[in-house]
Amino acid sequence: MKTLFVLTCLVSACSSSPLDSSSTGGAGSGGEANESAGAGTTFTDNCSAARAQQLGAIETISTGAVQLLSEQGGIKTLYIDATAGGQNGVTTHPWLFVALSSASKVSVNDVSSLQSLAWDLAFKRALVYSNGGEGGPGVGASAFIDKDFASVTSADAATAEFASERFFDDDCNPIVDVTGATSTSLSAWYNYDEATHVLSPVSGTWLVRGATGKLYKLRFKDYYATPSGGMGTAGGAYLLELGAL
Repeated sequence: MKTLFVLTCLVSACSSSPLDSSSTGGAGSGGEANESAGAGTTFTDNCSAARAQQLGAIETISTGAVQLLSEQGGIKTLYIDATAGGQNGVTTHPWLFVALSSASKVSVNDVSSLQSLAWDLAFKRALVYSNGGEGGPGVGASAFIDKDFASVTSADAATAEFASERFFDDDCNPIVDVTGATSTSLSAWYNYDEATHVLSPVSGTWLVRGATGKLYKLRFKDYYATPSGGMGTAGGAYLLELGAL
């Protein structure tokens, strides 16, 4: 039996990141996948009951918006409303699914997303996961590199160690990060300040392999943005920088 990772921060008033958890991420698989990989794949969920309890199985489409705020030199700035009804509304609101190539929302829900290659990343509050592994039927995965977003190229993706999603152990027990939330391949995108309860993006760049194998670089700029890209107060309102590789 594999160990269930339930980790807590033992230092009071500290800043912590899910990157500290050895459970972050799933099976590694480096390099770029063929763009047609995963096409027609039937997703098999061996832990469907546990998944419904841990991640939800809401059959309505999120009302959250995805807005392309700007595009220059191939770099897009996106606003993503993954507020999900606020901290107390998480269990009653569906995930928001995003296609990176078009920087747009995809009209699938928690259940239909498991048979769709149209989306690349799913968002709800501070959680983000890819369309791969236990996340969905695609070949999605992610990797973090400690490098400035502007300087990241396709060469970095060629040598990166990508991780796909693994949410449960062999006995369908949830794998969680240091905050007690579901561990995903992107769990380490933020630092959490226990004194202020504020989330702030870690420095560096995320490499994302989309559902069909396309590669992107991604930078989390803000978690408390407004639809115009300004500074807000609601958590789950992302401001992202995105570029194709």
